[in-house]
Amino acid sequence: MGRWLTIKDKRALIAKAVATMTDNLLSAPPTRPTFSPRQIATFFFSPCADEEGLPTGVYACKSCGRCRKLTPKTGYSNLVSHVRTAHPDFESAMRDATVASTGTLLPWVSQKASNRYAWLRWVIMGNLPFSFCESNETRRYTNLNPISEETLTAIMEAVTKAVEKAIGDEMSENFGLVLDGWTHGTEHYLAVYACYETSAGLQLPLLSLAPVMDEPDDQLNAEGHLTAIKRFLPFFGKSVSGCLFLVGDNCAVNKRLSDLLGVPLVGCSSHRLNLAVRDFLEPSEDDLEGVQQLMRKLRTLKQAAKLRYVENLTV
Repeated sequence: MGRWLTIKDKRALIAKAVATMTDNLLSAPPTRPTFSPRQIATFFFSPCADEEGLPTGVYACKSCGRCRKLTPKTGYSNLVSHVRTAHPDFESAMRDATVASTGTLLPWVSQKASNRYAWLRWVIMGNLPFSFCESNETRRYTNLNPISEETLTAIMEAVTKAVEKAIGDEMSENFGLVLDGWTHGTEHYLAVYACYETSAGLQLPLLSLAPVMDEPDDQLNAEGHLTAIKRFLPFFGKSVSGCLFLVGDNCAVNKRLSDLLGVPLVGCSSHRLNLAVRDFLEPSEDDLEGVQQLMRKLRTLKQAAKLRYVENLTV
């Protein structure tokens, strides 16, 4: 028959148990959940709306269709408890869905970020006005969550700043600039590419495509082009002092611009060839103009009908 434990023995057992629990707590740090309650609720539930499209506070599970109520400012415990009970493998399901949908190994992309990216891509790639996202017809025939024009423009500005920072961090302190101009109506646009090398090879990101004349006193001369370049380079954390060369057409403006910067101009080879052909054909300019006028007249239906009676000619 076993002996009774004395008070001393009981105290020793309690002390040993406390020591064991303390060691376990200190040696095994708490595991951090893979997904937050908000991510779990957003991934598995979608909001339910009434006949007028207004939120009801009820959310439906995308996997089983069951509805749960979410009271504002009370957290996602009601939704998450359903997921943990009805879908115990929710973590693996979220990981698999992320890899299949985004093709990345990121832990998870929130529905809010995916929704905003979809609106950005739709408006930009479709060359649509910013107000497109607020159109009643657009919201009627899309399954994207609605977004306001102010939010869309704010996201675009944030993405622009993020891209500028990424390019600026990648650019070396010394770089080249590739220039080209384009005139549409009364506006003259200047496209500027950076030219530098990284471990991945040659990089040519577009830095700016904007009108040269942005202020009332701006001009379309070399000084105006230099002012335009000085405006956007600080967005990338760079200045004109880091420019080592220019690449562009062999025009007077670019030559003057290279002199102002004190860097060489690498002229476009195709442009030099075009200039050489023009110089070669300049003595025959009157004859070429006469042939051009004749061909314009022969393109009319009346003159084309007359050509049919000329032997050895086909129209």
